[in-house]
Amino acid sequence: MTINRLTIHHLRNITEADVQFSPGINYISGKNGSGKSSLLEAIYMLGRGRSFRTTRFGPVVQHGERSLTLFANTHTDREHRIGIQKSGSQTEIKVDGQRINQVSTIAKMTPLQILTPLSHEILERGPEYRRRFIEWGVFHVEHAYYETYKKFYKALRQRNHLLRSKPSTVGSWNRIVGSSGESLNSLREIYFKHLNEQFQKELGFLQIGASIAMTWKRGWDDGISLVEALQQKESSDIRQGFTQNGPQRADIKLAYDGRSAFTSISRGQQKMIISALHLAQAAITEHLTGIYPILLLDDLVSELDDANRRILMNRIAGLGCQAFITATDAPLSATNEDTHHIKIDGGRIL
Repeated sequence: MTINRLTIHHLRNITEADVQFSPGINYISGKNGSGKSSLLEAIYMLGRGRSFRTTRFGPVVQHGERSLTLFANTHTDREHRIGIQKSGSQTEIKVDGQRINQVSTIAKMTPLQILTPLSHEILERGPEYRRRFIEWGVFHVEHAYYETYKKFYKALRQRNHLLRSKPSTVGSWNRIVGSSGESLNSLREIYFKHLNEQFQKELGFLQIGASIAMTWKRGWDDGISLVEALQQKESSDIRQGFTQNGPQRADIKLAYDGRSAFTSISRGQQKMIISALHLAQAAITEHLTGIYPILLLDDLVSELDDANRRILMNRIAGLGCQAFITATDAPLSATNEDTHHIKIDGGRIL
């Protein structure tokens, strides 16, 4: 997957831009506030339909404007044209001139991996961050996942509603929630096995010497089915008013040299570990689907010394993915002939 050309109108401080990209590494440099992250934001919106920096529309559109427009020429198995127009009330998406009603369509077409200065939250915050990471990976490699996901969460919402409104009828939903939850977890576990194997390889590529173990917690006790777990917890669920067991409670556990806490290691070490996770996800996406995802790395050099920066850059180049990397300084020496340098200042491409 590559983006060959991107046109932007009225995104933050970018009034108008028309940028061509390399299929390899695109290094975006400029002063703080120049529009580097906004350029990444535009690319991210092509795959997610929304910003990675805010859930609100106001900060994204240029001051004084009512809408923003993005248009890109992309290539996977063939050329595609993706257009997005966002206003305060709606998002209109077109692919090859046809209006698209589901964001999942462009998400499938434009697989992305993004690392930002806040990516360390996957280590430090709640399990929903790590579940989201797994879900995004499975979504891109397993065609049945999205429908399985929707089926389970629809059943879960119904059971939770009955726990509060008609608790005597909850038992009839244990099997429905249990069956769909087992199917969802099965797809996640298969994916996690691939992810964990590639993650250990990436730790080696990035020369991370510490022992880092990653395990999958499915959301209910081992040794019993989800139906059994729901039956055992039914009385407690009724008292609590929500379902306490199931894939909605799943999590990834990471241990650094045998410790579950990552607070004792530096931000630079955290960044390299998180990079290994994202590069592993990119690598297995390509391995399982044949599609190379796009890598977005905002403020790559922050918290990394020169040695680790070069190790990471070399690994990114070795993956063969199109990459977009922002930094305030000039790029490192090119790691391959496809490295392209883009300068931006005050929202203008120089």
